Amino acid sequence: MLADPEVMRFLGPRRALSDDEGAAWFNDALQGPSRFVISDATSDEFIGFCGIKEINGILDFGYFIRSEFWGNGIATRACELAVEKLAHEVDLATAQVFIADDNEASKRVAEKMGWQVVRGSTKDGEFGHYYRIGK
Repeated sequence: MLADPEVMRFLGPRRALSDDEGAAWFNDALQGPSRFVISDATSDEFIGFCGIKEINGILDFGYFIRSEFWGNGIATRACELAVEKLAHEVDLATAQVFIADDNEASKRVAEKMGWQVVRGSTKDGEFGHYYRIGK
């Protein structure tokens, strides 16, 4: 999945990763109790992940799913479940997610979740907006 340029278009270095880079990135991404694997309930097939990680003192929410599962509402449902669980563990009022302006799918997830735009900014050379996760 991390070798898929479409999946990686808005993540990390914004390019497909080698096997070694992918393994290191994936292991780091899943560290901590506030990160969740998304899997198929029937087959247990890995679909993606979502959750919060503290980066430079900021609670950064993120998610991604394999491209063959796009367009099925999985990201929104995973975010709903993660936010529900995380609300008991962290102060979501301080959590944010960066969404690049051309990431239409993630902007739809943010809209469905009721996340509010906080400010525009550039991250990793891409313009977008930070959204507040908590109410």
